[in-house]
Amino acid sequence: MANILETINKWDTKRKVILSALLVLSIASIVLLVAWAQMPDYQVLYSNLQTEDAGLIMQKLKDMKVPYKTTSTGILVPSDRVYELRLELAAIGLPRGGGMGYEIFDKTGLGTTEFVQKVNLKRALQGELSRTIRSLQEVADCRVHLSIPERSIFSSTDEKPKASVLLKLRPGVTLSRSQIQGIVHLVAGSVESLAPENVTVVDSKGNVLTTREDESVMLSNTQRDYQRGIERDIEKRVVSIIEPVVGKNKVKAKANVSIDFTRIEETLETYDPDGQVVRSQQKSVEQKSTGLAAGVPGVQSNLPNRGPASAPASQAGSRKQTETVNYEISRTVSRIVKPTGTIKRLTIAVLVDGTYIEDEKTGERRYVPRTEEDLRSYEEIIKKAVGYSEERGDEVKVINMAFQPPAEAVEMPESMDYTQYVIPAAKYGTILIISVLVFLFLVRPLIAYLKQQPSPAASPVRQAPAPELEGREAPQKIAYDEVIEWARNNPKQAATLIKKWTEGK
Repeated sequence: MANILETINKWDTKRKVILSALLVLSIASIVLLVAWAQMPDYQVLYSNLQTEDAGLIMQKLKDMKVPYKTTSTGILVPSDRVYELRLELAAIGLPRGGGMGYEIFDKTGLGTTEFVQKVNLKRALQGELSRTIRSLQEVADCRVHLSIPERSIFSSTDEKPKASVLLKLRPGVTLSRSQIQGIVHLVAGSVESLAPENVTVVDSKGNVLTTREDESVMLSNTQRDYQRGIERDIEKRVVSIIEPVVGKNKVKAKANVSIDFTRIEETLETYDPDGQVVRSQQKSVEQKSTGLAAGVPGVQSNLPNRGPASAPASQAGSRKQTETVNYEISRTVSRIVKPTGTIKRLTIAVLVDGTYIEDEKTGERRYVPRTEEDLRSYEEIIKKAVGYSEERGDEVKVINMAFQPPAEAVEMPESMDYTQYVIPAAKYGTILIISVLVFLFLVRPLIAYLKQQPSPAASPVRQAPAPELEGREAPQKIAYDEVIEWARNNPKQAATLIKKWTEGK
Protein backbone atom coordinates (compact mmCIF):
# COMPACT_ATOMS: atom_id res chain seq x y z
CA MET A 1 0.00 0.00 0.00
CA ALA A 2 2.90 2.37 0.86
CA ASN A 3 4.52 1.72 -2.54
CA ILE A 4 1.23 2.46 -4.31
CA LEU A 5 0.79 5.76 -2.45
CA GLU A 6 4.41 6.71 -3.13
CA THR A 7 3.96 6.00 -6.83
CA ILE A 8 0.76 8.07 -6.95
CA ASN A 9 2.48 10.96 -5.20
CA LYS A 10 5.10 10.99 -7.92
CA TRP A 11 2.43 11.38 -10.63
CA ASP A 12 1.70 14.69 -12.20
CA THR A 13 -1.57 16.57 -11.57
CA LYS A 14 -3.19 15.30 -14.75
CA ARG A 15 -2.80 11.67 -13.74
CA LYS A 16 -4.01 12.32 -10.25
CA VAL A 17 -7.18 13.99 -11.59
CA ILE A 18 -7.81 11.07 -13.93
CA LEU A 19 -7.36 8.59 -11.09
CA SER A 20 -9.76 10.54 -8.86
CA ALA A 21 -12.37 10.72 -11.62
CA LEU A 22 -11.97 7.00 -12.26
CA LEU A 23 -12.51 6.17 -8.59
CA VAL A 24 -15.57 8.43 -8.34
CA LEU A 25 -17.05 6.99 -11.54
CA SER A 26 -16.44 3.42 -10.41
CA ILE A 27 -18.00 3.98 -7.00
CA ALA A 28 -21.01 5.77 -8.49
CA SER A 29 -21.52 3.00 -11.06
CA ILE A 30 -21.38 0.32 -8.39
CA VAL A 31 -23.86 2.21 -6.22
CA LEU A 32 -26.27 2.75 -9.11
CA LEU A 33 -26.09 -0.85 -10.29
CA VAL A 34 -26.65 -2.21 -6.79
CA ALA A 35 -29.57 0.15 -6.24
CA TRP A 36 -31.07 -0.85 -9.60
CA ALA A 37 -30.60 -4.52 -8.82
CA GLN A 38 -32.35 -4.12 -5.48
CA MET A 39 -35.35 -2.34 -6.97
CA PRO A 40 -38.51 -4.50 -6.65
CA ASP A 41 -39.63 -6.38 -9.73
CA TYR A 42 -43.17 -5.40 -10.75
CA GLN A 43 -45.70 -7.86 -12.14
CA VAL A 44 -49.32 -7.56 -13.21
CA LEU A 45 -51.78 -7.63 -10.33
CA TYR A 46 -54.93 -7.25 -12.45
CA SER A 47 -55.42 -6.40 -16.11
CA ASN A 48 -58.34 -5.20 -18.22
CA LEU A 49 -60.12 -3.76 -15.20
CA GLN A 50 -63.24 -1.69 -15.24
CA THR A 51 -62.69 1.98 -14.37
CA GLU A 52 -64.55 1.67 -11.07
CA ASP A 53 -62.60 -1.43 -10.04
CA ALA A 54 -59.27 0.14 -10.98
CA GLY A 55 -59.99 3.22 -8.87
CA LEU A 56 -61.06 1.17 -5.87
CA ILE A 57 -58.00 -1.10 -6.08
CA MET A 58 -55.60 1.85 -6.38
CA GLN A 59 -57.18 3.51 -3.36
CA LYS A 60 -56.89 0.31 -1.37
CA LEU A 61 -53.22 -0.08 -2.33
CA LYS A 62 -52.57 3.46 -1.13
CA ASP A 63 -54.23 2.69 2.18
CA MET A 64 -52.11 -0.48 2.49
CA LYS A 65 -48.96 1.56 1.58
CA VAL A 66 -48.10 -0.84 -1.22
CA PRO A 67 -46.06 0.60 -4.12
CA TYR A 68 -47.73 0.16 -7.49
CA LYS A 69 -47.51 1.26 -11.10
CA THR A 70 -50.26 1.76 -13.64
CA THR A 71 -50.12 0.94 -17.34
CA SER A 72 -52.61 1.03 -20.17
CA THR A 73 -53.50 -2.61 -19.52
CA GLY A 74 -53.50 -2.96 -15.74
CA ILE A 75 -51.93 -2.39 -12.34
CA LEU A 76 -48.42 -3.57 -11.43
CA VAL A 77 -47.19 -4.40 -7.93
CA PRO A 78 -43.98 -5.97 -6.56
CA SER A 79 -43.75 -9.56 -7.76
CA ASP A 80 -43.22 -11.00 -4.28
CA ARG A 81 -46.62 -9.64 -3.15
CA VAL A 82 -48.82 -10.42 -6.16
CA TYR A 83 -50.59 -13.47 -4.76
CA GLU A 84 -50.80 -12.06 -1.26
CA LEU A 85 -52.48 -8.88 -2.52
CA ARG A 86 -54.88 -10.83 -4.70
CA LEU A 87 -56.07 -12.80 -1.69
CA GLU A 88 -56.41 -9.69 0.46
CA LEU A 89 -58.36 -7.82 -2.22
CA ALA A 90 -60.58 -10.82 -2.91
CA ALA A 91 -61.43 -10.96 0.80
CA ILE A 92 -62.99 -7.50 0.55
CA GLY A 93 -64.73 -8.22 -2.75
CA LEU A 94 -62.30 -6.62 -5.21
CA PRO A 95 -62.38 -6.56 -8.13
CA ARG A 96 -66.13 -6.50 -8.36
CA GLY A 97 -66.13 -7.24 -12.05
CA GLY A 98 -67.72 -4.02 -13.26
CA GLY A 99 -70.98 -2.57 -12.16
CA MET A 100 -72.48 -2.50 -8.71
CA GLY A 101 -74.06 -5.58 -7.20
CA TYR A 102 -76.16 -5.97 -4.11
CA GLU A 103 -73.51 -4.09 -2.16
CA ILE A 104 -75.25 -0.97 -3.43
CA PHE A 105 -77.64 -1.43 -0.51
CA ASP A 106 -74.84 -1.44 2.05
CA LYS A 107 -75.14 2.32 2.32
CA THR A 108 -78.70 3.55 2.20
CA GLY A 109 -80.02 6.79 3.59
CA LEU A 110 -83.19 7.27 5.55
CA GLY A 111 -84.52 9.66 2.92
CA THR A 112 -84.21 7.23 0.02
CA THR A 113 -87.41 7.23 -2.02
CA GLU A 114 -89.17 4.19 -3.41
CA PHE A 115 -88.18 5.15 -6.94
CA VAL A 116 -84.49 5.23 -6.01
CA GLN A 117 -84.84 1.86 -4.29
CA LYS A 118 -86.31 0.34 -7.46
CA VAL A 119 -83.56 1.81 -9.60
CA ASN A 120 -80.91 0.50 -7.22
CA LEU A 121 -82.51 -2.94 -7.25
CA LYS A 122 -82.38 -2.98 -11.04
CA ARG A 123 -78.74 -1.85 -11.05
CA ALA A 124 -77.81 -4.47 -8.47
CA LEU A 125 -79.49 -7.24 -10.43
CA GLN A 126 -77.77 -6.17 -13.65
CA GLY A 127 -74.39 -6.05 -11.90
CA GLU A 128 -74.79 -9.48 -10.31
CA LEU A 129 -75.81 -11.05 -13.62
CA SER A 130 -72.83 -9.42 -15.37
CA ARG A 131 -70.42 -10.85 -12.79
CA THR A 132 -71.90 -14.31 -13.07
CA ILE A 133 -71.75 -14.38 -16.86
CA ARG A 134 -68.22 -12.94 -16.82
CA SER A 135 -67.07 -15.94 -14.81
CA LEU A 136 -67.33 -18.05 -17.97
CA GLN A 137 -63.91 -18.80 -19.35
CA GLU A 138 -64.80 -17.65 -22.88
CA VAL A 139 -66.27 -14.30 -21.79
CA ALA A 140 -63.92 -11.33 -21.32
CA ASP A 141 -66.57 -8.76 -20.45
CA CYS A 142 -70.35 -8.56 -20.16
CA ARG A 143 -73.12 -6.03 -19.77
CA VAL A 144 -76.74 -6.86 -18.90
CA HIS A 145 -79.65 -4.51 -19.51
CA LEU A 146 -83.05 -5.26 -17.97
CA SER A 147 -86.38 -3.78 -18.98
CA ILE A 148 -88.79 -4.40 -16.12
CA PRO A 149 -92.17 -2.69 -16.62
CA GLU A 150 -94.01 -1.15 -13.73
CA ARG A 151 -96.99 -3.11 -12.45
CA SER A 152 -100.27 -1.25 -12.18
CA ILE A 153 -103.76 -2.43 -11.30
CA PHE A 154 -105.17 0.17 -13.68
CA SER A 155 -103.31 -1.19 -16.72
CA SER A 156 -105.25 -3.47 -19.04
CA THR A 157 -102.12 -4.84 -20.73
CA ASP A 158 -99.65 -7.07 -19.00
CA GLU A 159 -96.18 -6.24 -20.31
CA LYS A 160 -93.50 -8.86 -19.83
CA PRO A 161 -89.91 -8.12 -18.75
CA LYS A 162 -87.16 -8.21 -21.35
CA ALA A 163 -83.40 -8.49 -21.15
CA SER A 164 -80.41 -7.87 -23.39
CA VAL A 165 -76.94 -9.31 -22.84
CA LEU A 166 -73.84 -7.90 -24.53
CA LEU A 167 -70.85 -10.23 -24.55
CA LYS A 168 -67.22 -9.48 -25.31
CA LEU A 169 -65.57 -12.81 -26.06
CA ARG A 170 -61.91 -13.58 -25.69
CA PRO A 171 -59.85 -13.65 -28.91
CA GLY A 172 -60.19 -16.85 -30.91
CA VAL A 173 -63.07 -18.41 -28.95
CA THR A 174 -66.78 -18.86 -29.66
CA LEU A 175 -69.75 -19.94 -27.59
CA SER A 176 -71.60 -23.15 -28.31
CA ARG A 177 -75.36 -23.28 -28.61
CA SER A 178 -75.66 -24.97 -25.25
CA GLN A 179 -73.61 -22.19 -23.60
CA ILE A 180 -75.78 -19.51 -25.19
CA GLN A 181 -78.89 -21.28 -23.96
CA GLY A 182 -77.31 -21.51 -20.53
CA ILE A 183 -76.81 -17.72 -20.45
CA VAL A 184 -80.40 -17.18 -21.64
CA HIS A 185 -81.88 -19.42 -18.96
CA LEU A 186 -79.58 -17.93 -16.31
CA VAL A 187 -80.91 -14.44 -17.00
CA ALA A 188 -84.51 -15.63 -17.37
CA GLY A 189 -84.36 -17.54 -14.11
CA SER A 190 -83.01 -14.53 -12.21
CA VAL A 191 -85.78 -12.11 -13.15
CA GLU A 192 -89.37 -12.68 -12.15
CA SER A 193 -91.76 -13.38 -15.07
CA LEU A 194 -88.94 -13.16 -17.63
CA ALA A 195 -89.41 -15.75 -20.38
CA PRO A 196 -86.33 -17.17 -22.18
CA GLU A 197 -87.66 -16.03 -25.56
CA ASN A 198 -87.52 -12.43 -24.30
CA VAL A 199 -83.76 -12.60 -23.68
CA THR A 200 -81.45 -11.43 -26.48
CA VAL A 201 -77.72 -12.20 -26.49
CA VAL A 202 -75.44 -10.10 -28.72
CA ASP A 203 -71.66 -10.21 -29.10
CA SER A 204 -69.36 -7.20 -29.32
CA LYS A 205 -69.48 -7.31 -33.14
CA GLY A 206 -73.24 -6.91 -33.19
CA ASN A 207 -74.06 -10.50 -34.08
CA VAL A 208 -77.25 -11.84 -32.52
CA LEU A 209 -76.44 -15.16 -30.90
CA THR A 210 -79.99 -16.15 -29.92
CA THR A 211 -82.56 -17.21 -32.50
CA ARG A 212 -86.02 -18.70 -32.36
CA GLU A 213 -84.89 -22.04 -33.68
CA ASP A 214 -82.38 -22.45 -30.85
CA GLU A 215 -84.41 -25.22 -29.23
CA SER A 216 -84.43 -27.35 -32.35
CA VAL A 217 -80.78 -26.64 -33.03
CA MET A 218 -79.89 -27.57 -29.46
CA LEU A 219 -81.87 -30.80 -29.83
CA SER A 220 -80.01 -31.56 -33.05
CA ASN A 221 -76.67 -30.95 -31.35
CA THR A 222 -77.71 -33.21 -28.48
CA GLN A 223 -78.59 -35.97 -30.91
CA ARG A 224 -75.28 -35.53 -32.69
CA ASP A 225 -73.39 -35.74 -29.40
CA TYR A 226 -75.36 -38.86 -28.50
CA GLN A 227 -74.49 -40.44 -31.83
CA ARG A 228 -70.83 -39.55 -31.54
CA GLY A 229 -70.74 -40.93 -28.01
CA ILE A 230 -72.03 -44.29 -29.19
CA GLU A 231 -69.49 -44.36 -32.02
CA ARG A 232 -66.61 -43.61 -29.63
CA ASP A 233 -67.79 -46.31 -27.26
CA ILE A 234 -67.86 -48.87 -30.07
CA GLU A 235 -64.41 -47.82 -31.28
CA LYS A 236 -62.97 -48.18 -27.79
CA ARG A 237 -64.50 -51.62 -27.42
CA VAL A 238 -63.02 -52.77 -30.74
CA VAL A 239 -59.54 -51.45 -29.92
CA SER A 240 -59.59 -52.82 -26.38
CA ILE A 241 -60.47 -56.34 -27.54
CA ILE A 242 -58.09 -56.54 -30.52
CA GLU A 243 -55.10 -54.61 -29.18
CA PRO A 244 -54.01 -57.29 -26.67
CA VAL A 245 -53.78 -59.74 -29.58
CA VAL A 246 -52.04 -57.70 -32.28
CA GLY A 247 -50.08 -55.36 -30.01
CA LYS A 248 -50.33 -51.82 -28.73
CA ASN A 249 -50.89 -49.07 -31.32
CA LYS A 250 -51.38 -51.67 -34.05
CA VAL A 251 -55.12 -51.40 -34.51
CA LYS A 252 -57.31 -48.50 -35.58
CA ALA A 253 -61.11 -48.57 -35.60
CA LYS A 254 -63.74 -46.24 -36.96
CA ALA A 255 -67.48 -46.71 -36.42
CA ASN A 256 -70.43 -45.12 -38.16
CA VAL A 257 -73.79 -45.50 -36.46
CA SER A 258 -77.15 -44.60 -37.98
CA ILE A 259 -79.62 -43.83 -35.18
CA ASP A 260 -83.39 -43.48 -35.38
CA PHE A 261 -84.54 -40.59 -33.21
CA THR A 262 -88.19 -40.91 -34.25
CA ARG A 263 -90.61 -41.08 -31.34
CA ILE A 264 -93.62 -43.32 -32.07
CA GLU A 265 -96.67 -43.91 -29.91
CA GLU A 266 -99.25 -46.59 -30.83
CA THR A 267 -102.60 -47.45 -29.29
CA LEU A 268 -104.00 -50.89 -30.24
CA GLU A 269 -107.54 -52.13 -29.52
CA THR A 270 -108.25 -55.79 -30.37
CA TYR A 271 -111.41 -57.91 -30.03
CA ASP A 272 -111.61 -61.68 -29.59
CA PRO A 273 -114.84 -63.07 -31.10
CA ASP A 274 -114.28 -66.46 -29.52
CA GLY A 275 -113.96 -65.07 -26.06
CA GLN A 276 -117.62 -64.28 -25.40
CA VAL A 277 -118.66 -63.55 -21.86
CA VAL A 278 -122.23 -63.07 -20.58
CA ARG A 279 -122.30 -59.48 -19.51
CA SER A 280 -125.98 -59.31 -18.39
CA GLN A 281 -129.06 -61.61 -18.48
CA GLN A 282 -132.68 -60.61 -18.02
CA LYS A 283 -135.55 -63.13 -17.85
CA SER A 284 -139.25 -62.24 -17.41
CA VAL A 285 -142.15 -64.79 -17.03
CA GLU A 286 -145.79 -63.65 -16.82
CA GLN A 287 -148.74 -66.17 -16.35
CA LYS A 288 -152.45 -65.37 -15.77
CA SER A 289 -155.36 -67.94 -15.22
CA THR A 290 -159.10 -67.34 -14.20
CA GLY A 291 -161.62 -70.40 -13.55
CA LEU A 292 -165.45 -70.47 -12.24
CA ALA A 293 -167.17 -73.57 -10.46
CA ALA A 294 -170.69 -74.59 -11.80
CA GLY A 295 -173.33 -77.22 -10.71
CA VAL A 296 -176.12 -79.16 -12.53
CA PRO A 297 -179.18 -77.18 -12.43
CA GLY A 298 -182.47 -78.93 -11.41
CA VAL A 299 -184.19 -80.73 -8.51
CA GLN A 300 -181.48 -83.21 -7.79
CA SER A 301 -178.92 -80.65 -7.02
CA ASN A 302 -181.22 -78.84 -4.65
CA LEU A 303 -182.52 -81.86 -2.57
CA PRO A 304 -181.31 -82.25 1.06
CA ASN A 305 -178.47 -84.64 1.81
CA ARG A 306 -177.49 -84.69 -1.74
CA GLY A 307 -174.18 -83.26 -2.91
CA PRO A 308 -174.05 -81.06 -5.76
CA ALA A 309 -173.63 -82.68 -8.99
CA SER A 310 -170.26 -81.98 -10.48
CA ALA A 311 -169.93 -80.20 -13.71
CA PRO A 312 -166.96 -79.36 -15.72
CA ALA A 313 -165.26 -76.02 -14.67
CA SER A 314 -164.55 -73.31 -17.14
CA GLN A 315 -160.73 -72.81 -17.93
CA ALA A 316 -159.32 -69.29 -18.82
CA GLY A 317 -155.69 -67.74 -18.56
CA SER A 318 -152.50 -66.29 -20.38
CA ARG A 319 -148.67 -67.00 -20.22
CA LYS A 320 -145.84 -64.67 -21.33
CA GLN A 321 -142.09 -65.37 -21.08
CA THR A 322 -139.28 -62.88 -22.07
CA GLU A 323 -135.53 -63.54 -21.78
CA THR A 324 -132.69 -61.10 -22.72
CA VAL A 325 -129.01 -62.13 -22.62
CA ASN A 326 -126.19 -59.56 -23.33
CA TYR A 327 -122.78 -60.89 -24.33
CA GLU A 328 -119.46 -58.99 -24.14
CA ILE A 329 -116.68 -59.79 -26.55
CA SER A 330 -113.21 -59.61 -24.93
CA ARG A 331 -111.25 -56.48 -25.88
CA THR A 332 -107.57 -55.62 -25.39
CA VAL A 333 -106.31 -51.99 -25.41
CA SER A 334 -102.52 -51.47 -25.45
CA ARG A 335 -100.47 -48.25 -25.69
CA ILE A 336 -97.01 -48.77 -27.13
CA VAL A 337 -94.26 -46.11 -27.00
CA LYS A 338 -91.28 -47.08 -29.11
CA PRO A 339 -87.96 -45.86 -27.66
CA THR A 340 -85.94 -43.18 -29.45
CA GLY A 341 -82.26 -43.42 -30.25
CA THR A 342 -82.30 -46.98 -31.51
CA ILE A 343 -79.53 -48.11 -33.82
CA LYS A 344 -80.74 -48.62 -37.39
CA ARG A 345 -77.45 -49.66 -38.94
CA LEU A 346 -73.87 -50.13 -37.78
CA THR A 347 -70.74 -49.97 -39.93
CA ILE A 348 -67.25 -50.58 -38.57
CA ALA A 349 -63.92 -50.36 -40.39
CA VAL A 350 -60.87 -51.80 -38.64
CA LEU A 351 -57.23 -51.50 -39.71
CA VAL A 352 -54.78 -54.03 -38.29
CA ASP A 353 -51.03 -53.80 -38.62
CA GLY A 354 -49.00 -56.86 -39.55
CA THR A 355 -45.94 -58.33 -37.91
CA TYR A 356 -42.29 -57.46 -38.46
CA ILE A 357 -39.30 -59.77 -38.63
CA GLU A 358 -35.80 -58.40 -38.13
CA ASP A 359 -33.00 -59.83 -40.23
CA GLU A 360 -30.16 -60.94 -37.97
CA LYS A 361 -27.49 -60.14 -40.57
CA THR A 362 -28.61 -56.81 -41.99
CA GLY A 363 -30.76 -55.67 -39.07
CA GLU A 364 -33.56 -54.61 -41.41
CA ARG A 365 -37.19 -55.14 -40.45
CA ARG A 366 -39.37 -57.01 -42.92
CA TYR A 367 -43.16 -56.65 -42.92
CA VAL A 368 -45.22 -59.86 -42.72
CA PRO A 369 -48.98 -59.53 -43.41
CA ARG A 370 -51.50 -61.40 -41.29
CA THR A 371 -53.29 -64.44 -42.62
CA GLU A 372 -56.87 -64.48 -43.82
CA GLU A 373 -57.75 -66.84 -41.00
CA ASP A 374 -56.53 -64.33 -38.44
CA LEU A 375 -58.52 -61.55 -40.05
CA ARG A 376 -61.70 -63.67 -40.05
CA SER A 377 -61.22 -64.49 -36.40
CA TYR A 378 -60.76 -60.80 -35.59
CA GLU A 379 -63.93 -60.03 -37.51
CA GLU A 380 -65.96 -62.61 -35.58
CA ILE A 381 -64.66 -61.30 -32.26
CA ILE A 382 -65.60 -57.74 -33.21
CA LYS A 383 -69.11 -58.79 -34.27
CA LYS A 384 -69.71 -60.42 -30.93
CA ALA A 385 -68.32 -57.44 -29.04
CA VAL A 386 -70.42 -54.74 -30.74
CA GLY A 387 -73.72 -56.59 -31.03
CA TYR A 388 -73.66 -57.24 -34.76
CA SER A 389 -77.10 -57.78 -36.32
CA GLU A 390 -77.48 -59.14 -39.81
CA GLU A 391 -81.17 -58.15 -39.92
CA ARG A 392 -80.23 -54.47 -39.56
CA GLY A 393 -77.71 -54.74 -42.36
CA ASP A 394 -74.66 -54.18 -40.14
CA GLU A 395 -71.27 -54.43 -41.73
CA VAL A 396 -67.84 -55.10 -40.20
CA LYS A 397 -64.69 -54.98 -42.30
CA VAL A 398 -61.20 -55.86 -41.05
CA ILE A 399 -58.29 -54.94 -43.31
CA ASN A 400 -54.63 -55.72 -42.84
CA MET A 401 -52.25 -52.88 -43.80
CA ALA A 402 -48.74 -51.84 -42.84
CA PHE A 403 -48.72 -48.88 -40.45
CA GLN A 404 -46.29 -46.02 -40.88
CA PRO A 405 -43.68 -46.35 -38.13
CA PRO A 406 -44.14 -43.53 -35.64
CA ALA A 407 -41.43 -40.95 -35.31
CA GLU A 408 -39.31 -41.21 -32.22
CA ALA A 409 -40.88 -39.07 -29.59
CA VAL A 410 -38.58 -36.67 -27.87
CA GLU A 411 -39.31 -36.52 -24.21
CA MET A 412 -39.95 -32.94 -23.25
CA PRO A 413 -39.66 -31.82 -19.69
CA GLU A 414 -42.77 -30.75 -17.92
CA SER A 415 -43.78 -27.20 -18.66
CA MET A 416 -42.59 -24.80 -16.03
CA ASP A 417 -43.17 -21.18 -15.41
CA TYR A 418 -39.79 -19.62 -16.12
CA THR A 419 -40.99 -16.04 -15.72
CA GLN A 420 -39.75 -15.80 -12.16
CA TYR A 421 -36.28 -16.87 -13.31
CA VAL A 422 -36.02 -15.01 -16.62
CA ILE A 423 -36.62 -11.51 -15.26
CA PRO A 424 -33.95 -11.68 -12.49
CA ALA A 425 -31.51 -13.34 -14.89
CA ALA A 426 -32.05 -10.58 -17.45
CA LYS A 427 -31.56 -7.94 -14.79
CA TYR A 428 -28.28 -9.33 -13.45
CA GLY A 429 -27.10 -10.19 -16.96
CA THR A 430 -27.56 -6.56 -17.95
CA ILE A 431 -25.53 -5.48 -14.93
CA LEU A 432 -22.75 -7.87 -15.89
CA ILE A 433 -22.68 -6.70 -19.51
CA ILE A 434 -22.58 -3.03 -18.51
CA SER A 435 -19.79 -3.73 -16.04
CA VAL A 436 -17.73 -5.54 -18.68
CA LEU A 437 -18.23 -2.73 -21.22
CA VAL A 438 -17.24 -0.06 -18.69
CA PHE A 439 -14.13 -2.03 -17.77
CA LEU A 440 -13.08 -2.62 -21.38
CA PHE A 441 -13.71 0.83 -22.81
CA LEU A 442 -13.15 3.09 -19.81
CA VAL A 443 -11.34 1.56 -16.88
CA ARG A 444 -8.84 -0.49 -18.83
CA PRO A 445 -7.56 2.40 -21.04
CA LEU A 446 -7.30 4.63 -18.00
CA ILE A 447 -5.35 2.01 -16.07
CA ALA A 448 -3.04 1.53 -19.05
CA TYR A 449 -2.47 5.25 -19.18
CA LEU A 450 -1.74 5.44 -15.49
CA LYS A 451 0.72 2.55 -15.72
CA GLN A 452 2.93 4.42 -18.16
CA GLN A 453 6.39 5.32 -16.88
CA PRO A 454 6.76 8.90 -15.69
CA SER A 455 8.76 11.29 -17.86
CA PRO A 456 12.46 11.73 -17.21
CA ALA A 457 11.80 15.18 -15.87
CA ALA A 458 9.87 13.68 -13.01
CA SER A 459 12.15 10.67 -12.53
CA PRO A 460 14.05 10.67 -9.22
CA VAL A 461 17.12 8.98 -10.76
CA ARG A 462 17.60 11.71 -13.33
CA GLN A 463 20.95 13.49 -12.92
CA ALA A 464 20.51 17.05 -11.80
CA PRO A 465 21.68 19.66 -14.26
CA ALA A 466 24.74 21.72 -13.63
CA PRO A 467 24.19 24.79 -11.51
CA GLU A 468 25.13 27.10 -14.32
CA LEU A 469 22.66 25.43 -16.74
CA GLU A 470 19.85 24.83 -14.28
CA GLY A 471 17.88 27.91 -15.05
CA ARG A 472 18.24 27.50 -18.84
CA GLU A 473 17.97 23.76 -19.55
CA ALA A 474 15.10 22.84 -17.19
CA PRO A 475 12.31 24.60 -19.17
CA GLN A 476 13.64 23.15 -22.43
CA LYS A 477 13.71 19.67 -20.91
CA ILE A 478 10.24 20.00 -19.66
CA ALA A 479 9.03 21.12 -23.09
CA TYR A 480 10.84 18.19 -24.69
CA ASP A 481 9.13 15.76 -22.35
CA GLU A 482 5.74 17.22 -23.17
CA VAL A 483 6.38 16.81 -26.88
CA ILE A 484 7.43 13.21 -26.36
CA GLU A 485 4.32 12.56 -24.29
CA TRP A 486 2.10 14.18 -26.96
CA ALA A 487 3.75 12.12 -29.71
CA ARG A 488 3.28 8.94 -27.69
CA ASN A 489 -0.45 9.64 -27.17
CA ASN A 490 -1.04 10.89 -30.75
CA PRO A 491 1.16 8.76 -32.99
CA LYS A 492 -0.78 9.47 -36.20
CA GLN A 493 -0.68 13.21 -35.80
CA ALA A 494 3.03 13.06 -34.89
CA ALA A 495 3.76 10.97 -38.00
CA THR A 496 1.85 13.44 -40.19
CA LEU A 497 3.78 16.36 -38.70
CA ILE A 498 7.16 14.68 -39.23
CA LYS A 499 6.14 13.83 -42.81
CA LYS A 500 5.35 17.45 -43.54
CA TRP A 501 8.68 18.51 -42.04
CA THR A 502 10.52 16.01 -44.23
CA GLU A 503 8.71 17.08 -47.42
CA GLY A 504 9.43 20.71 -46.59
CA LYS A 505 13.16 20.05 -46.49
